Amino acid sequence: MMVKEKELLGLCSYIISTGLKAGATAVEALAQSQNELETDIELSEISSVNQKIGTEIAIRLYIGKRMGSAFTNIPTKDSVRDAVGLAISAAKVTTEDADWISLPQPQAYTTIEGLWDDGIAKTNPSEVVDLTGKLISKAATSEPGLVLIRGGSGTSSHTSAYTNSNGVSCSERGTTSYLVEAAMAQTESGATPLVVEYDVRRDLSLDMEGMVKRVADWVRICKTKVNGRSGKHTVIFHPQAYAPLFGYTLIPSIRGDNVARGKSKIADKIGDTISSELLTLVDNGIIPGGAATSKADDEGVPRQKTSIIEKGILRSFLWDTYWANKMGVKSTGNARRNMRQGLVDISPTTLVIDSGAREIEEAITEIDHGYYILNVQGAHSSNPESGDFSIVGNPAFLIENGKIIGAVDGLMVSGNIYEVLNNIVEIAKKPIKLFSWIGPEFVAKNIDITAKE
Repeated sequence: MMVKEKELLGLCSYIISTGLKAGATAVEALAQSQNELETDIELSEISSVNQKIGTEIAIRLYIGKRMGSAFTNIPTKDSVRDAVGLAISAAKVTTEDADWISLPQPQAYTTIEGLWDDGIAKTNPSEVVDLTGKLISKAATSEPGLVLIRGGSGTSSHTSAYTNSNGVSCSERGTTSYLVEAAMAQTESGATPLVVEYDVRRDLSLDMEGMVKRVADWVRICKTKVNGRSGKHTVIFHPQAYAPLFGYTLIPSIRGDNVARGKSKIADKIGDTISSELLTLVDNGIIPGGAATSKADDEGVPRQKTSIIEKGILRSFLWDTYWANKMGVKSTGNARRNMRQGLVDISPTTLVIDSGAREIEEAITEIDHGYYILNVQGAHSSNPESGDFSIVGNPAFLIENGKIIGAVDGLMVSGNIYEVLNNIVEIAKKPIKLFSWIGPEFVAKNIDITAKE
């Protein structure tokens, strides 16, 4: 059974008092409990139905500037007391961290609506199975020859609590539901690329009809194979394409730890123009009903809205408490904890790109020759320090005389992320929601394309 907020807070408070009594000078505890239901689809059949119920408790403490951490998945006083003892033992034998200053101090939290849904909390496995069955049925009739390769649905309810010896104490609860569809179709020459769509909500208002239709529409276009043309061309990037590309190039450079270590190409560019003035990028951890929204980060620091790029100008980086203290700035509420290892790193919440004025269909009508990239492969091989990348658009589509006319196999897209940002000539009007991104497609010129001709 999922542990309630009050019980988690009680365990965290007990950890703090136990750690201080054992000789620690600073202590913090993060506890998370969740109940997940999920189904998996393989080749249009439900392959598995799973329920995961569990609690994780991470402890981090300091003796002076020596840090020790411990983990337990047993939410009892005996278990957390033993874990505190292990953390104390570890701290006594570790090397001092001269850069460590303090744990977070108490701050006010924003009240955020739309993060909990009773319907999700009461969902049972048979209801999730029924939802998945409807997805299979609708996908099967959405487009001739379409094969649902994989996908599924699920729900999750979770509670969390954080306390530290500086007096920070917070707890919250949340729910999510999701649908995933990955489909393709057979063609005379083989098969279409795999088209993937998903929907994630904090309630049960999942848009199955819209998701199935989008997949079917893209698979239909993929059935027509065309040849591309190498050179510098106009490219439209869908959020599914630019999210992983940015994730391995731009995002590492706005993380405060990389800035402090000299691993960011834009570390000294605050106040400088680094992209087209059309681009405004915000990290927003307090969007009502946002899939990645929460009241606090994994150090109990309030989530917030942080302007990263404003009309092309670099405004801020993302920080957790450790690196913010080291660099003399404030945490932006972007700490993420590896529960089992006790480590904390910096991670965005929901990245939001401001919308433009026109629908993407209008922009397409003005492109004589270009490409629409729906998704990519190989973004993980990008260079996070330089921003250089070489990826495969998959699926990728040819635009000729203002129309998308078919899919291009093996389309290579390469360059530098900062050149791409500066070559943005239009941002579409309609935002598309992914789990941790909200943004429209954008159009960039002079992008290096290598195609089979």
